[in-house]
Amino acid sequence: MFPPAFVDRMKELGLDTLLYEKRPRKSVHILRNEEEIVNSFGLEPVEWVKHCFWVDDPRRIQEKYYDSVFVQDAASVVPVLALDVDEHCRVVDLCAAPGSKTLHLARRAHYVIANDSNRKRLRRLQHNVKRFDIKPCEVVCRDGRKLRLNKKVDRVLVDAPCSGEGMVGKSHKALAIWSLKRIKKLSQVQKQLVLNGLSLLKDRGVLVYCTCTFAPEENEGVVNQVLAKGGAELECISIKYLQYTTGLTSWKGEEYCPTMEKTIRVYPFHNGTNGFFVAKLRKKA
Repeated sequence: MFPPAFVDRMKELGLDTLLYEKRPRKSVHILRNEEEIVNSFGLEPVEWVKHCFWVDDPRRIQEKYYDSVFVQDAASVVPVLALDVDEHCRVVDLCAAPGSKTLHLARRAHYVIANDSNRKRLRRLQHNVKRFDIKPCEVVCRDGRKLRLNKKVDRVLVDAPCSGEGMVGKSHKALAIWSLKRIKKLSQVQKQLVLNGLSLLKDRGVLVYCTCTFAPEENEGVVNQVLAKGGAELECISIKYLQYTTGLTSWKGEEYCPTMEKTIRVYPFHNGTNGFFVAKLRKKA
């Protein structure tokens, strides 16, 4: 199942492919009728975020409350929390489909621009925005590397397309197309997305970059290249009750900026979720 090169890289990261044998815990984001749903199904809250709850069988809830709950991985909310959005913020979700993070952002922000370049995925995003009647949200279809706005925004989220090594629940799909060549290609796209995302921000605005992969080239490597441009600096991420480890400061002989320790890696064994990498960047004035 696992390519030999992949197994070797996992070992270098201190990880074991056995982590793929355990399915991630399921959770739901409740957008309506929260008290009723929680009481009816006896749900336990996800410790680090409001309105999310652990579930064993989300289908039972969806059958009765389809327009009230959205099934998602609980770790996928972490980038939204790191973005630190409030009711005054205008936000761009640069790679938004199918919309799990957009739904959280819209609960917090003044206005959200939800963008995606994939028209098929965009239809899912549009469906979910309509399904939950998300008002302060504009859905657009642009290449995130080329998106332009008439007005700068306060926050940008870049949940970039990636090799998906951290998606333990869907590892068979990710590993079927896994290659070092693909990782290298994706890292270039990711860097371009982050750099354009920074161009959309006001001075001192915040961009959060995240992936669901373990590959350092797509994570710390991308952030390191962005920092080398000199237009942004890393900030610490602190989320109560969430278990994680700090980002890498080197990989395969390449030294990264020491501040890379401010990024975080959420491994599947930390919280029973899929894996995530998250970095918080502040645009320099």
